[in-house]
Amino acid sequence: MNTTEYRIMNKRISNAEVYSANALRTLRLILFTLIMAMPFLLNAQSIEDYQKIAAENNPEVRSAFHQYLASLEEPDQMGVLPDPEIAFAYFISPIETRLGPQQARISLTQMFPWFGTLGDKREIASIQTKAHFETFRETRNRVFYQTEKAFLDLYELDRSIEIAKENLEILNSLVEISLRRYETNQATQVDVLRAQIEQEDLKTQLALLRDNRTVLEQKISELLNHPENIQIHVPDTLHADLLLDDSQSLRNQLIQENPILSRLRYQEESSKEMKELAAKDGKPSFGIGADYIFTGERTDMAGLTDNGKDALIARASFRIPLFRNKYNAQVQQAEQNIQSAQMQISSKENSLETDLDESLRDYYDADRRFELYDQTQIQRVNQALTIMMQAYSADSSNFEEILRMQRKLLDYQLNRIQALADMYKAAAYVEYLTGQNNINPNEI
Repeated sequence: MNTTEYRIMNKRISNAEVYSANALRTLRLILFTLIMAMPFLLNAQSIEDYQKIAAENNPEVRSAFHQYLASLEEPDQMGVLPDPEIAFAYFISPIETRLGPQQARISLTQMFPWFGTLGDKREIASIQTKAHFETFRETRNRVFYQTEKAFLDLYELDRSIEIAKENLEILNSLVEISLRRYETNQATQVDVLRAQIEQEDLKTQLALLRDNRTVLEQKISELLNHPENIQIHVPDTLHADLLLDDSQSLRNQLIQENPILSRLRYQEESSKEMKELAAKDGKPSFGIGADYIFTGERTDMAGLTDNGKDALIARASFRIPLFRNKYNAQVQQAEQNIQSAQMQISSKENSLETDLDESLRDYYDADRRFELYDQTQIQRVNQALTIMMQAYSADSSNFEEILRMQRKLLDYQLNRIQALADMYKAAAYVEYLTGQNNINPNEI
């Protein structure tokens, strides 16, 4: 698998594009939900395939997605007029009037809040929906990173097992050589015992690596939520020519694209809208209504004009917010929430930038370690082993030193694989921090 296939495409899209076309959005959400409900039967070959499987099957991601779907219904509930009130009254003792006795009354009332209140409520609900989407994006990105890291751990384990097997074969050969030399009195029994000790130690180490792989497979299965018909394939190789953008570009991208920061900004924006809404709640509201009164006919006066005519009354009402403490407290509460959100944004920016610096440090450290082991140390140890084995054949070399150098070769080979995997893990975490796996509503 080459580096281009391994890395995940960076996606950026504006907020205007993210929240467009309600009808199209709803259709896509329905289709995405149907897709998520179907078992994923593909035979995944790349880490990107497994990341998609995890995004569609992982319970945490699905939970965050359904929370987002639920929040989409919120704007339709907010920003609408209160339900009209209808009242019916029956006069047990009819009220006598000139036109006849009033027998019953039907009243209809519709209240209206202060101008702009409904729009503010809709805007708050819309902003909160965007915050829920950022929570979904953050959850999905985190599972993407966890999946990639798990597969990198699996790659490291598989390569470590291969290296351990190769070194075990070498040790098996050294045991045989030492036995032959011992039988011909060219070596001592101590050489045989030392080789056998190293042999058993490496077998134990190899068994632990295999056990670790079983545990890691279970972890990956948990991330993928046990999808059926999925066979886990590990990349055959990772290339060392992995490149990252410069630190300033990554820092700018982190500030702009990180879903946690985006969610906090929406919280700040929502608090500002709530402050305006609280101020408008302190304004008068008014209502209009009508009463229809049923009037019976008078039987004691013949020829009375409009005898028994029903009455229709137009009515207006006002709600006057006299007790200001309640509304002032709502405004102050919203102001405190704004300041709290601003402090959270500042704090989170600082911590995320620190995480980014640490990830870049880990990436460059892993790159240096890989170069050291791959280009220098392993070659030197191999060269030293060749010389020492030639000398041992002439019975002029210390067998213990050969075994020590063989252990060092094993350590360097394992360290090289670890450094390569660490480099990719650091790059994957940088991708997670900078939101390079961000998904948009238009893609679901």
